[in-house]
Amino acid sequence: MLGDKVTLPCDVHSRDNSSTPILQWLYEKNGNHIIYTTGPKGTSMEETDMKSRVSVNANLELVIENVHIQDKKLFICRFEDQSGVASESKVNVNVYKSPDIPEITMTENGIQTTSEAVQIGTCESKNGYPTPNITWYRNSTQLKHEKDDVEVIPQVTVESNGLITVKSTLSYPVAKSDIYSTFYCEVSYQLPKGVYMKESERKNITVDYPNSEVKLFVKTQSELIKEGDNVELMCKGDGNPQPQITLYRKEEDTIISEDSAYSWTVSRKDSGGYVCKALGLDIFNEMEAETELHVHFLDPPVLSKESPVIVELGSVLTVSCHVNASAQTDIHWTRDDRTIANGSDQILSFRDYTDAGRYACVASITSVPGLTHTKELQVIIIGKPQVTVSSQHVEVQDGEKLTVTCTAIGNPTPQITWYMNGSEVDGQVSNVSDNEIISELTFLVTQDHLNEQLTCKAQNKFNSSMQYIHLQERSETTEEPDSKKGSESTKDPSIESRSQKSYGVVIVAVIVCILLLAILGAVLYFLYKKGRIPCGRSGTKDITKPGEKDQIVVEMKPDSPAEESVLLPGAQEKKQPVDQEKYMDLRN
Repeated sequence: MLGDKVTLPCDVHSRDNSSTPILQWLYEKNGNHIIYTTGPKGTSMEETDMKSRVSVNANLELVIENVHIQDKKLFICRFEDQSGVASESKVNVNVYKSPDIPEITMTENGIQTTSEAVQIGTCESKNGYPTPNITWYRNSTQLKHEKDDVEVIPQVTVESNGLITVKSTLSYPVAKSDIYSTFYCEVSYQLPKGVYMKESERKNITVDYPNSEVKLFVKTQSELIKEGDNVELMCKGDGNPQPQITLYRKEEDTIISEDSAYSWTVSRKDSGGYVCKALGLDIFNEMEAETELHVHFLDPPVLSKESPVIVELGSVLTVSCHVNASAQTDIHWTRDDRTIANGSDQILSFRDYTDAGRYACVASITSVPGLTHTKELQVIIIGKPQVTVSSQHVEVQDGEKLTVTCTAIGNPTPQITWYMNGSEVDGQVSNVSDNEIISELTFLVTQDHLNEQLTCKAQNKFNSSMQYIHLQERSETTEEPDSKKGSESTKDPSIESRSQKSYGVVIVAVIVCILLLAILGAVLYFLYKKGRIPCGRSGTKDITKPGEKDQIVVEMKPDSPAEESVLLPGAQEKKQPVDQEKYMDLRN
């Protein structure tokens, strides 16, 4: 390769090893030229253009540094012995350099369609060696000289440094279909390891041909056009160059543009017909095209009531929503982004203050995405207060600390007053917001409060409302958790201490009663065992006269044999008939 270092071998030997041979390196160019000589008379390097770049090593090989194109020669190694017999070996040196990437240049001006070949471009590749070859392609198909009226004319230039520049000119019969064709060239070159190639970039040519018609296009982001969209009208001929074009508004016959394209933001008044008029500059023919533009629109909804609207609590309001649009519309009502009704007419009921707020009429043309308008109606409710209490029934005890809550909402914002046993008491306002007021009442329960009621009264300029809290005395055996009472209560420490002492007295009394019953049972059992207590379900007693040893006889009539066995243990007489009476001697 150009610029490399090369070593040339010498393959001849001396026949007379006893004498000093003569060795010469030469090159052949219009005769032989000596480069180097060594022998009995010494060593010498001849004056040549290679002197500064060549040397001979210990193996008598010729070494060439920085190979030039001019080093493409036949080199000879000559060996001569003492007897004058000479032998030679030859080495042929070829030098290579890959060319630059080819540069393609196509005719920039429009080319008229023709059946004869016209020059359309050139391709050039520089600094190659040996001579490269250029090949032309159209849409990946090779163009060959003298085939299909194609002409490829090569040109080779040898530069002062010995490198070669190749250039090729392409002539080609241009057709209308070539407006879509791409052309490029390829340079192929030889290197020591084979043939390689490099391609140029791909380029088009401009083809001129007459216009036969024009077309008018409407370019927009969506198929259906609405007010506010950006629309572009574009008129285009089917030839090249394009004809002279003027755009008109059909109904008004007014020029809107003298260019082939016109864009603007449309409104409903832009609906209608548009005309493109064209004059062909090649054959001076007049052409025309038309199109229709339909712009959809939707006006903001109009409500039958002006916002804000003031209504009374418990009333009903009928409101209508009407729209002006270019197509059928869908109307629905929303509150807090939630649909509450469909249709233009809506009946609103205001049974509670929570029904106040913002209502919205939403109108849209469903066939035109993005064409939607909304109109809001703010409703303000006025009226007497609505009252709620924390609990309507609370169980309490004497000495207990109790907190109850009353909430009132109204417009205007009401005031809360507490009443206890017919007398007004002071509560504490804990919160006021959005026409709502909350009041807390905290007090110590006494005997006067038991089985009475608290009254919470809320009043504004319209009227008043009341709620009641009944205070029921709590049973000592039943203590309901605070979480179930519906109000916050706190026991007085002294009351709690007295309750605990009472519970202790009750427990002691119960234990004493149990012990007394146990002692009584033991005494009765003892008397029974000693026979001091008569037992039996039926019978008679016969008390003897004085002097008859105080004998006491008890008559027993057992109901069953089992009963007889239980009541009369010990020695028994022979069983008698059922109706026979039995006697037990209790004297001993």
